[in-house]
Amino acid sequence: MTAGMSFSALSSAALQNGGFEDGDASNGDLGGASGWTSFETVFTNATDGPNFGPVSHDVGGTQSLKMYGPFSPGAAAGAFQSMAADAGQAYALEAWVMNWVGDSFKNLGILQLNFLDAGNNNIGGSQVTVDPFGTADVDLSIVQDGADVSDWTQLLVQGTAPVGTTQLEVFLLHIQTGEPCCAGGSLFWDDVSVSEVPLPAAAWLFGSALMGLVGMSRRRKS
Repeated sequence: MTAGMSFSALSSAALQNGGFEDGDASNGDLGGASGWTSFETVFTNATDGPNFGPVSHDVGGTQSLKMYGPFSPGAAAGAFQSMAADAGQAYALEAWVMNWVGDSFKNLGILQLNFLDAGNNNIGGSQVTVDPFGTADVDLSIVQDGADVSDWTQLLVQGTAPVGTTQLEVFLLHIQTGEPCCAGGSLFWDDVSVSEVPLPAAAWLFGSALMGLVGMSRRRKS
């Protein structure tokens, strides 16, 4: 996981409703989220709570995706969607996540990028885990950055589509692990985006120089 990084959003238009503003939840939570396939306890949310912080990470936004486990050991709630992808292309998946400090947070959250072949088989991917016990990448059981209210933390994963890739899949997951069984806690997701990662400039320069050398060699032989 790397914070503070961004890439040109060459593919982000293919991701639907990454800010969860589609569907008006101002009169109460809406089940699921437009453009996403969801399962278990997942809602489009527009409600603040005590010490909640901004309900949306996006400036001017009013909604986020609320998610919590189905109160069964090891069970998961989540949302996902897929889009076309090219083999050999590197992709970055970014999302912002918040744990409300008013919750007793005893669960795991996962941001996951999968690569699928033409038969919808998972052939690669990467993920970052939000871990309240401090054993993974990001500990959200404490208030981030010393704030007085819950605030938003950036998660970022990258992966290169292997040979045979025809699409990529974005997963947002919330997994119950609390002891005693299924202690509560919610995650809020916002501003999810998928971007193509361009080749480094050095690689382009190296490639151009190599092509130039090949051309010079051919001219000498001729």
